[in-house]
Amino acid sequence: MTRSIRWAALTILLVSALGVAKNQPTLQYPDLVRPKQPIAFSSNAAHYVEKHQENGKVKVWVFFTDKGVYTKGQFESATLAARETLAPRALARRVKHGISAIEFADLPVNERYVDLVANAGAKLRWASRWLNAASFEVDQAALDLIGKFPFVERIQPVAVYKRSKDSPVDDKSVIQQEKSGLDSKGLSYGSSAAQLTQISVPQCHDSNYAGQGIIISMFDSGFRTTHNSFTQILSQGRLLAKYDFVFHDTVVDNEANDDASAWSHGTSTWSTCGGENPGVHYGPAYKASFILCKTEDIRTETVVEEDNWVAAVEFADSVGTDIISSSLGYSDWYTTSDYNGRTCVSTLGALQAARYGILVCNSIGNSGPGATTMGAPADADSIISVGAVTSTGALSSFSSRGPTADGRMKPEVCARGSSDYLASSSSDADYSYGSGTSFSCPLTAGAAAVIWGAHPDWTNMQVREAMMSTASRASTPDNSYGWGIVNTWAALHVSFAPPSYVHGDADGSGDVDVSDVVYLISFIFSGGVEPAPLAAGDADCSGAIDISDVVCLINYIFSGGAAPC
Repeated sequence: MTRSIRWAALTILLVSALGVAKNQPTLQYPDLVRPKQPIAFSSNAAHYVEKHQENGKVKVWVFFTDKGVYTKGQFESATLAARETLAPRALARRVKHGISAIEFADLPVNERYVDLVANAGAKLRWASRWLNAASFEVDQAALDLIGKFPFVERIQPVAVYKRSKDSPVDDKSVIQQEKSGLDSKGLSYGSSAAQLTQISVPQCHDSNYAGQGIIISMFDSGFRTTHNSFTQILSQGRLLAKYDFVFHDTVVDNEANDDASAWSHGTSTWSTCGGENPGVHYGPAYKASFILCKTEDIRTETVVEEDNWVAAVEFADSVGTDIISSSLGYSDWYTTSDYNGRTCVSTLGALQAARYGILVCNSIGNSGPGATTMGAPADADSIISVGAVTSTGALSSFSSRGPTADGRMKPEVCARGSSDYLASSSSDADYSYGSGTSFSCPLTAGAAAVIWGAHPDWTNMQVREAMMSTASRASTPDNSYGWGIVNTWAALHVSFAPPSYVHGDADGSGDVDVSDVVYLISFIFSGGVEPAPLAAGDADCSGAIDISDVVCLINYIFSGGAAPC
């Protein structure tokens, strides 16, 4: 049997198992077309946009059924152009994480579909290749028409996050206690000493681990890049890229149309992660490189829109980032049941970033102490959601809690989020105190960079596992602290033994080949023998054995796709 015949035979078997309609194009590559939803726009979504329209205009995501690519040949041609949009470092990071081929998610959205929606009375905001969707500002009256287009899978509102300009504050008594500082052997930390000592960063700095070689993308409302906390980053050429997703330019400092406080929050979070001012303030990753993404438009009621976040995460991936620090969360039209790790748009973006080897660190939120009070994308699996503690290690009262709607524990870890010492945008030399998971998150992202810089051969999931397994409550995790307060020094010293099995080798033969595809199909559809160990059959490392593992193996064996996991 020739290779092409084997491909065709397995594809027919897969398509039959999935129940693809006979009148669709014959697909030589799986997952190129999604079925159109029976109801493109739900009643819940319609109710939301009715209440939130402005002059008859609403902001929505339009998800498409396909990208105009239906065959293996068309797909391979499209991937050649898509590869050119990714920096060499981005491609290298993916290869290290087992993804050597350009994927369907990397292909651009079909421009013809975007144009047809625009012609129906919509203005394009962002197109997302990962989601195969685009966000639009559209006449509310045109939604029914757009939903009837055969290439429109579904429509949903663009979610927002409303954050007050004043971060929550508690534990004010520590402000005076910290001003003397605690110095390491070589660095004078000033008033940032306590927040770094709590997560065991000074020992790492003493051993010259400070995030060298790691690229961190900061997502926030703007940045005062001239602040003296960032002098070394700029002078050493470690500010690698920046983009303003509000005004669509490369200026992330305040602009003429900005609210005066736009750069306040981002200046503080960036300094908390990687600032450097000897004797005054340090972030954990003060030797890392940075990418700045201005994602929040705070000019009116501090409403932050989720599509900017998705655009930023795809940009961060394309330019080669390793870690994302995002002190943001989205709720609004989502309900508690949506925080299940597979529904919210930013959550889907975070999951894809994690799959491509990026370690996403995101604030759990400031809506505690109730259960399941996080926003998206903090509910995502395979990321680090960060809670906040005080100087004594007690949980900050405002820190959001888990679990997720599907029962997973959240957050993953905690760091100082009450009265953190940080750079202030008031001038190029001002520092102040602030509270919120907005600041425990960049501390954790900085710690992750310190760990990863010491182990550049590790994957993002190994860094995550090392941080969780060495945190202060790792033996008794819960939905308040997660696995506990980060211990950077201990995580840096974790060692990983190679697995005793090969992902994708379902039949235990020692090789990943067509027999493993047959084995998995038998197990999934006919109640065949379970792989031993079970994880060997989990070719895509999703945590479950299903049809996607068959897809993964077919791609790998017959078209040079990514190796399992």
